[in-house]
Amino acid sequence: MNTKILARIALLSAFGFILQFLSFPLPFFPEYLRYDAAEVPALIAAFAIGPWAGVLVDFGKNALSFLMGNAPSGLIGITANFIAGASFSFVAGSIYAFHKTKKTALLSLILGTICTTVVMAIANYFWLLPLWGIPQNSILPLLTASIIPFNLFKASLTSLFTFVMYKKVKVFFEPELQPKKEAFVEK
Repeated sequence: MNTKILARIALLSAFGFILQFLSFPLPFFPEYLRYDAAEVPALIAAFAIGPWAGVLVDFGKNALSFLMGNAPSGLIGITANFIAGASFSFVAGSIYAFHKTKKTALLSLILGTICTTVVMAIANYFWLLPLWGIPQNSILPLLTASIIPFNLFKASLTSLFTFVMYKKVKVFFEPELQPKKEAFVEK
């Protein structure tokens, strides 16, 4: 990994960190489930540089949140955010890397949305919600009523933003970052 790639990963991590401050609650969901577009920079990194770059951006933004004390839900929330973001950006970036077209970008975002929703349902059921002290008999109703729908909605909205924005920001990534085909080729 060269210096330019590392600098872009760091910049996208910082941008994701800043976007976390623009979070807001969504109607029909509990107050603690808030939307922010902080995953968009990680998805852009995953598309432009590769899936591991997306994971590194997720790690960077969450590390910054932890170090700066911007974690109202504490280490559990940061861990949940990293698991969700890393699974989303890794899957979407891995699929997109095979064939960089709009159609593949859309497919990768859809499959990334499904993956992050499934991964978070499993992580919440077995690990995260029990850490919060949620009784076992309340976990499944909580998952089906709010956490799964929230993750589907959040990832879908983030996918939409990424799909619309990527073509406009891909010029930020110079040709030396694209060893394969040009990103987001129109077909």
